[in-house]
Amino acid sequence: MIIRKPKGRVANKRKYESLLDLPDDLWENILMRLAAIERLTIAQQVCTTWRRVLKEPTMWHVIDMSNVRGLPDSKVVQHVCREGVDRSQGELVDIRIDFFATKELLVYVANRSPKLKRLCIAWCKEKMAPEDLVGVVKKLPLLEELSLTNTDITPKGIEDLGLSCPRLKSFELNNICCSVKPGNQRNVEALAISKRLPALSHLHLIRNSMTNVGLEAILDGCPNLESLDIRGCFNVSLDKILSSRISKQIKDVKYPRDSLAGL
Repeated sequence: MIIRKPKGRVANKRKYESLLDLPDDLWENILMRLAAIERLTIAQQVCTTWRRVLKEPTMWHVIDMSNVRGLPDSKVVQHVCREGVDRSQGELVDIRIDFFATKELLVYVANRSPKLKRLCIAWCKEKMAPEDLVGVVKKLPLLEELSLTNTDITPKGIEDLGLSCPRLKSFELNNICCSVKPGNQRNVEALAISKRLPALSHLHLIRNSMTNVGLEAILDGCPNLESLDIRGCFNVSLDKILSSRISKQIKDVKYPRDSLAGL
């Protein structure tokens, strides 16, 4: 008996059908490797299997919208972000929004994400009043990590953060576009942190204006710090005593003159 090999087109069709038969959890693993905007604008149009998998709330526990710079229509990006939040069905735990955050979008996220544990905001689309950001954070009592890059928050806002988010363990307040502050204002953020965020394990204050006074207040007020990033904090002058204290108290430290590469 002669066994004929299937022709190329038939073989390819069978291979395609076998791929579609993969279990959903494997497809979830594969599709999660795509950026959120790619999942919502491209991947769900590929086939019914992908469209079905991408409707599962588990696909939207984490939403990373950090790779959208340069897209021409920010309203489309904001719509995509809202769609991801809706699909999470209240199970969103981690979201990052770069370049297009607005007050309205953040309120939308907060109102629909009671389990949110990590919020990262960078380079807002429009200047947002610090009190607006505080109003959003107050809706997130389970928040454990907050990262703000070139996003304003007042010292009072930091104090409110300590009251509203008792589980907060990681705080980043990074001023990539550094602004000069008068001498009596240089330590206001550091003093607020030391006063209201004593449970912090991780603190990033890149290009902050604080001096030794602010740094020493943080070391006194945040005894549980495991990592501290003070790159670009050139008003800090580390002598032997202060350097020794930092190295003994904190495991992972980035110092003022360490490289800012990668930011």
